[in-house]
Amino acid sequence: MADVTKNHVVVSPGSGSGNTTLSVKASPANMGNRVAQVANFTVTAPGVTPDKTFKATLAAAAEFVSFDDGTEMAVTKVGGSVVIEGTSNSDKLTFSKGSGDIISEDISAKIYAVNGNEATNGVAIPDDPGATAKYNFTLTLTATENTTIAERTQQITVVTTGNKTATITLKQAAGDAYLTVTPTEITVPQDGTEVQVSVNTNTTFTVS
Repeated sequence: MADVTKNHVVVSPGSGSGNTTLSVKASPANMGNRVAQVANFTVTAPGVTPDKTFKATLAAAAEFVSFDDGTEMAVTKVGGSVVIEGTSNSDKLTFSKGSGDIISEDISAKIYAVNGNEATNGVAIPDDPGATAKYNFTLTLTATENTTIAERTQQITVVTTGNKTATITLKQAAGDAYLTVTPTEITVPQDGTEVQVSVNTNTTFTVS
């Protein structure tokens, strides 16, 4: 008979003859369940009453949170959508942004995804999926265009209910240098009156 699995606990073999040692283990390993899970198994044999039972408790995993990209993530110079993914088993995640201009939007009540379902920043996650298994989360932000000629950085931090933290640094590529002069043709009066020409640039310039 095939193995018997209940609540992510597998017993092998599922049947036998004579004295037999049953192997009991988590299936799959490292479920990440924040709350201990209980599985009750019943062993029966012809002509024997009552049936025998045993209880297996899948130990709880420590609360955790991590970003899939580790501690750094590249952002294009033109900005646009920034998709930050990670894994946790907490019942609530709170995201915050550090100083910087890459992400200008207010994220205090940002909607993000947990296993494909909506959750709200700083609010208990519906149905608490982390109680029974670790889950994947996705936070989608919008980056502004980098109009400077220097790389920009900004940190995004997530904190769990139990104060476990993870921080990722967004690194946005430098923008392109630009230079415009307006107007491009002027007449300078004889009387010494000044005429102004506007230089618009994000880098240094010289006039020759």
